[in-house]
Amino acid sequence: MFLSREIENELLRLRETINKYYPEPVEIDYKKYDVPTGLFSLLEHNQGVLTLKFDLKHLKIVDISKNIINFTGYFRKEFGEDLILGFASLLAKEHISLIGVFGSCIQEVLKNHSKAFIADYFLNSWGVKFYNKAGETMKWYMSAFPLELDANGKPLLLFISIQDITHLMKGDDYWIRGVFEKEEKKVFVYHSSENRIVEQEILSEREKEVLKYIKQGLNTRQIADMLAISPNTVDNHRRNMLARTGTRDTTALVHLCKMMGIV
Repeated sequence: MFLSREIENELLRLRETINKYYPEPVEIDYKKYDVPTGLFSLLEHNQGVLTLKFDLKHLKIVDISKNIINFTGYFRKEFGEDLILGFASLLAKEHISLIGVFGSCIQEVLKNHSKAFIADYFLNSWGVKFYNKAGETMKWYMSAFPLELDANGKPLLLFISIQDITHLMKGDDYWIRGVFEKEEKKVFVYHSSENRIVEQEILSEREKEVLKYIKQGLNTRQIADMLAISPNTVDNHRRNMLARTGTRDTTALVHLCKMMGIV
């Protein structure tokens, strides 16, 4: 697999970031996670979800589900020993920046976390563009949460699930959303077209209300009556939510927001 100089430089910068926040040597017992239960088992047996365990400290994929060929067109052995390099080589050129942005998001989390760090969803990202072996475009939704923390509460080992959401997305943007702190929830969002990280939810509280009623099957007039606002305002909220998430239509919007736990 071909690895461009741009990808190599981005991976080098990411490693420098990780080394800065994880200066001490750490050993992780991967074997104790070999027999997944509950959510892990459910996801790993779902052929529509690619799952992997990611050693954040060493930037290493230590385990991946067998359906990797369904997502990439490649057999596991074709990726070689370093799966990170293999996956990075599949990134679309315009989305190579994801590697550096991931490093920035990690910094954002680590500098703000408390020792009692617990994430509902440590990070999720959507609209990220990859190419499979046949050269076809894929847009992925990736969700990650920590399996193991170090003595200071920083995440060491992540469980990552990946779904193909090409059919839900339009445009060429991608997003990263982080949720952390159980007691005092904090959310930050990165949008590739704006190239900045902001500490706010992807949707406003009013938009969430509108989306809740859309999910229930109410039409524009019914939603307007429920919220005591005009139909035009409802439609404006709908358009804004579609634009803010990059989804094709309201069905895709609801689906994506359910995946993120927003509705």
